[in-house]
Amino acid sequence: MFKFLETFMVVYKTRSFSLAAQQLFITQPTVSNQIKQLELQLHTELFERKSRREIVPTEAAKLLYKRAGKILKNWQDVNDQITRLGAEGNEKVKFGISQTVSRILFAKIANQLVTSLPNLDFDVTVSNSEGVLNQLETYKIDIGIIEKPLVTENISRISIGKDQLVKAGVDNGNWITREPGSGIGYYTEQYFREADVQPAKLIHVNNSGLIRRMVAQGVGQALLSDKDLPANVPVESLGEHFVRDFYLLVREESSRDEILNSIIQLIK
Repeated sequence: MFKFLETFMVVYKTRSFSLAAQQLFITQPTVSNQIKQLELQLHTELFERKSRREIVPTEAAKLLYKRAGKILKNWQDVNDQITRLGAEGNEKVKFGISQTVSRILFAKIANQLVTSLPNLDFDVTVSNSEGVLNQLETYKIDIGIIEKPLVTENISRISIGKDQLVKAGVDNGNWITREPGSGIGYYTEQYFREADVQPAKLIHVNNSGLIRRMVAQGVGQALLSDKDLPANVPVESLGEHFVRDFYLLVREESSRDEILNSIIQLIK
């Protein structure tokens, strides 16, 4: 039931079974089946299928979306309380971070956390930017840090720093980029549109470290952070237009949580 609700929330937000499947790292038939099972349990239709690509939420879906987050939060709270039964009680916070954040930013944050908040326990999950947002909306994490400028209701977005993107690698017509839903993928598509680039070959890789290594081996070009460049490769500046923000994401309802506010201030 809870897995179905998580899938439903992503389908509702994206208005697409295929995009939801990409964000959840499952197949589109699995998404369709989970929504069908949820509709059977609720004895109502949640989405009108206008065409193969267009779906429209029903009134029942709109009502369910307003309540689904709370249902998932209550379930997560019970899980957390059961996990901590009999254990001595350090506070625990779950972070979701993008791959770029994991490579160039989070280690510094982690060092500050263990130094300034020694009684805090924390777990970290690495995903792409849209995956992090999905985890936050479905209460799998408490704080997200990403670099793609995503906006959604009930989520606060706070800029915590800047990052300069550059074009790196051998200009042989080949381009390497991340999967849809990632920050690098988003900015690479933006660069292609603005520079009118038509790659001879476009290689999608779901790991930023592997992109960096492929650029170092001369496979092709990629947009990379100027803080995470391989040595001895051609680099071209893209200027201020490709300076991006790092964003800290929290649910608006978390504004009254003392521990989370302490962490937010430390990171800022």
